[in-house]
Amino acid sequence: MTVEFFVAKAHRYTQARRYMRLPADFPVQVLADELRVNDRVLDISEAGIGVRTVRPLSPMALVSLRLEVPHDPQPIDLLGRVMWRTRDQMGIRFEQKDPRLGDVLFRLRQTYARI
Repeated sequence: MTVEFFVAKAHRYTQARRYMRLPADFPVQVLADELRVNDRVLDISEAGIGVRTVRPLSPMALVSLRLEVPHDPQPIDLLGRVMWRTRDQMGIRFEQKDPRLGDVLFRLRQTYARI
């Protein structure tokens, strides 16, 4: 069961998250209907990703994601849903995950632990 808390702060909302977001910067292909956009991952967690985009999609849009993770020979394909957007960013919740996502998150945590 996931519980989320929303707190008003100067007419904006912040969200207490169940999963820790890890900063990231690698390519992601976002596919929705006939649209294919090459974007960048801003952050990632077990539950979803933040994406810097030139073409934000509507909230609740179902998308296919292809993560091009550094030092990973094969891309990781995931299914997600757009939960929020701004002019140049989107938050996407994972609807279906690839088991290799856990390895990626583990490597990112190890990298940040050394910094």
